[in-house]
Amino acid sequence: MKNFLPVLFILLIGVLACEPEEEKITTSLDVKLTFSTDTVLFDTLLTERLSVTKRLRIYNPNDKAVKIHDIRLGKGRASDYSMIVNGQSGTTIKDQVLFGGDSLLILVSVEIDQQNKDLPYLVKDSITVSWGKYLAHVKLVAYGQDANFVNSRLICDEVWTADRPYVIYNFALLDSLCTLTVQPGTKIYLDNGASFFIQGSLKVLGDSGQHVTIRNTRFDADYLEAPGQWGGIYFLEGSKDNEIRYADIENGEIGLRVGTPDDDDKFDLEISHTTIRHMSVAGILAFSSDVYAYNTLIHNAGGFLVGNLAGGNYKYEHCTFTNVPSFFISDDPMVQFSDNVILADDEVLVGDLSVEITNSIIWGEGVNQLFVGDGGGATVVTNIQSNIIKSKEDWPDNYVSQERNYPGFKDPFTFSYQLDSLAFARDKGVDIGISEDITGHPRDGKPDIGAFERIDPK
Repeated sequence: MKNFLPVLFILLIGVLACEPEEEKITTSLDVKLTFSTDTVLFDTLLTERLSVTKRLRIYNPNDKAVKIHDIRLGKGRASDYSMIVNGQSGTTIKDQVLFGGDSLLILVSVEIDQQNKDLPYLVKDSITVSWGKYLAHVKLVAYGQDANFVNSRLICDEVWTADRPYVIYNFALLDSLCTLTVQPGTKIYLDNGASFFIQGSLKVLGDSGQHVTIRNTRFDADYLEAPGQWGGIYFLEGSKDNEIRYADIENGEIGLRVGTPDDDDKFDLEISHTTIRHMSVAGILAFSSDVYAYNTLIHNAGGFLVGNLAGGNYKYEHCTFTNVPSFFISDDPMVQFSDNVILADDEVLVGDLSVEITNSIIWGEGVNQLFVGDGGGATVVTNIQSNIIKSKEDWPDNYVSQERNYPGFKDPFTFSYQLDSLAFARDKGVDIGISEDITGHPRDGKPDIGAFERIDPK
């Protein structure tokens, strides 16, 4: 034992002497730390919703460890922000040791209380970090947006204005014999999985300077073009006199789903100067219905850009339907019309079909982008002329091609479907009395095919 103790002491000294340099805490008060940013910036946030989590890192470029005395939110418990440091959450985190050459991760989120304001408002705080003789501040910045919340609610004879956005949770139902009027500049946000059901009459009345926006509730960059974030706008049986103009509808499963069978050919839904994009299932999906759209752009959809099935009366003029580029892979035609549809129980629903398409672009990755089916044996009447169609089939009185970007889109891979200066679509349309394009710009006596009229720089 007497011989063992000295050996043990020597071993202990050796272990202590072998402590890595980066784990030794410096005694100097004059050591520098660096930060990944001096400001953590959040996008505009709807109130009473938890934000995404942002990351802030503190770096120790020194050889030895540094003891951080505390990391705290400037407003303490009154802050709208929250943070997590090394798995600890709180308004103040103390005594964190940051090894030499290592970094410390801080997770920051924010949930803003309503302030009863129409315009977005600034919500600020800071994270202060204290070590040695230093005190650093990292700014936290977000904008809050109060909203009108619609949660599983029946709507009748309302006017929605641009003062504050409307946020739909779960569902909203416009009752039969009722009208909802949506004024220019209004923003409607649908939460994840939410849908809007229309039994009455929907009047979306945007204008060229103030579009109506219908989209998802997430505004951070990863969600700007992500499809499938809400359900759809469903026009139910009995709904009529619906109008959508100057609207941007995006990031849902189905932009417009129309199921309004009746005994007449009067259009129950009229769409103009509208863009429908980034839909996981369809842009316009209609069954046995009467739909008219002009000056309308639909792009990037998973199943159909336009799917009009089980008969009905459909008219499309000066529209652009394109799946170039697309987040989805499909060789099937993205614009389809049919006099029948097979239901889930293998029952076949059949109806007479009338299709009129003029001065429109139908384009995509597959070789055939337009299909008209008559397999149900019903009466099918078509008037399809003066269109640009991606197809290997012959469509008389139309321009058919497989050539890459044959229409002449300006930059389709950034979703820019205006026409280039040398676009084939220029001046190829027939004059059908539509005097302006999707943006409200005048068309000339030789209109361009598609939703956009080419504007040459002066």
